[in-house]
Amino acid sequence: MASARIAAPVLAALLAAAGCGGSAATWTERGDTLLRDNDLVGAELAYNRAIALQPHSAEALYGKGWVLYASGFDRLKPVARQLFQRSIEYQPEYFGGYRGRGVLLLEEGQVMAAEKLLRTAFEKDPDQSSVLASLGQLYLQGGRIDEAEQLFERAMQSAPARGELRRYLAEVAMARGDVAGARAQIEKGRASKVSGKRGLMILDEGEERVLLETARLLLEDPGGGKPGSLDEAQRALDAARALLGRAGGAGMSGSSIEQRRRYHELLAQRIRERRTP
Repeated sequence: MASARIAAPVLAALLAAAGCGGSAATWTERGDTLLRDNDLVGAELAYNRAIALQPHSAEALYGKGWVLYASGFDRLKPVARQLFQRSIEYQPEYFGGYRGRGVLLLEEGQVMAAEKLLRTAFEKDPDQSSVLASLGQLYLQGGRIDEAEQLFERAMQSAPARGELRRYLAEVAMARGDVAGARAQIEKGRASKVSGKRGLMILDEGEERVLLETARLLLEDPGGGKPGSLDEAQRALDAARALLGRAGGAGMSGSSIEQRRRYHELLAQRIRERRTP
């Protein structure tokens, strides 16, 4: 997926690293930084360089696999899976390959297999915030809300600079029917430090979900047909649509933009129907 056209700052950084040689670890760290900034092209190039220097680098293989997964292209997921598996084979004690494969299986609906791999990743590194967040998402999806909340809180304690993790606590609040609490979590996340552009994108998607849930609840309320309620639902929908408008492009796998657009339109249609005499 690497492109011949690379942003000037990224190219300069890559050339600077190349000029001083750079180790596989240095290139992997650079890839991690670029990935957090959602520069998937630059991150892939950095991981490729690390792998060229050290073909058995589990960290670089995992990083490149995550870039391919994060691109959102289904055709790249089998390659990502292979990279995650190679990461496991080359360094069985490293958490990354297990987490990557577990996330892919969870997306495919293979919950039991996903839990086994994510639990293995947790055993390898119980303080890794990304593992805690992924395992928490699996539990939340299975209705194990209290366990999920504990994992998300542990993830935040492990990585206090990742304010975007509050998005998952917002999901917990919504699972409990507390939309106001969910909004508060998103606001706290935005008031905190986040891990680059990807962190902001995660919060944007979380806020969009909260706004859509707000609109849905207003429409399903027995008094939801009143003009004031419809206006409030429309404002929530408009704000959600604005967030969706800047969510396009690579970098947010696991959530179909087209499906989200259709849900926006469904709620908009319901508002129009309520306004029709």
